[in-house]
Amino acid sequence: MNAYVRFSEDLEVEQPDEDAKIRDIVELLAATNRATFESVRHAKRDTHAKGQGFVKGTLTVVDDLPPELAQSLFAGPGRYPVVIRLATEPGAMLDDRQPAARGLAMKVFGVPGDKMAGDGRTTHDFLFNNCPILPLAEVTTYREIQALRAHYVDDPDGLADAIAARDDAELQTLFERLPNIHLLGNAYYSQSAFRYGDYVVKYGLFPNTDAQRALAEREIDADDPPGVLTEWLRDYLAAAEAGFDFRVQLQTDPRTMPIEDASVDWDQRASPYRTVARLHIPAQDPFTPERRVYSEDILSFDPWAGRADLRPLGSINRVRAKAYRASSTFRHRMNARAEHEPEHIDEIPD
Repeated sequence: MNAYVRFSEDLEVEQPDEDAKIRDIVELLAATNRATFESVRHAKRDTHAKGQGFVKGTLTVVDDLPPELAQSLFAGPGRYPVVIRLATEPGAMLDDRQPAARGLAMKVFGVPGDKMAGDGRTTHDFLFNNCPILPLAEVTTYREIQALRAHYVDDPDGLADAIAARDDAELQTLFERLPNIHLLGNAYYSQSAFRYGDYVVKYGLFPNTDAQRALAEREIDADDPPGVLTEWLRDYLAAAEAGFDFRVQLQTDPRTMPIEDASVDWDQRASPYRTVARLHIPAQDPFTPERRVYSEDILSFDPWAGRADLRPLGSINRVRAKAYRASSTFRHRMNARAEHEPEHIDEIPD
């Protein structure tokens, strides 16, 4: 039987000069945001800029979970409305035919418990990516890569050459080699570690229907249109429903399953992903004009905006605590849109 690591505050270790590096990252991201705004006259997210779908669904907690899984939001039976934004990872509006990481952000409604934001919200945000690790790794690497992105903001070839010259070039270009498939055919991962009540985990979402799993067999090719991912999503959800298993991977060894290095893939043989809830997405139109505008210009997702006993861990997430808030503030100010945290799923447009 596995011995799962119990959460304690001393599991996290602040990195050398971390605060200064985080300030640098926030300033570099702000410079990139300003450059993007000047090019298109509309403020975008500094990551996951291109939204490809926005859907409603339901997250249902599995009954009779064992004690190590019955934690926090998942401690007992529950059925929660959710809203999900599917998007491409870079801050640029990439052609869908270009391989890149795809993201899934999920906001859960009606969530009880103490929240990190302390603002009375009743929601919790989970953020996922279709790669199980994050090449940015930790705060030092994040700062180095973001400095290159800011320097070569208008020179993608120069950025590619600069990254290719790094010792970790293969890692930093990993997203460019991910399978370029239907958004509903991907598995999605938290990449970094999170508190999970009394324990520490990484999260994952895994397609749980045969029809979805079959979508992974078809890769995008040069003959597909530049917005093919949205087209495929709309076609699929016009007549069919989708589903994912929400799973957690419990930490069993702080050394081989580090919190402070998000580029390390935790060994599933030592601790497999285990299902704690199921996500159901009914048939719907995921890209109505009203939903698109609401998701792009009004709504925000923030891993630091949910339950305190599910809080993010590691230096990557300590960067996000400052970077996400700064980026959201800039985006809403420049687009003259008041940020709004919905209290009920009915506030999400159809």
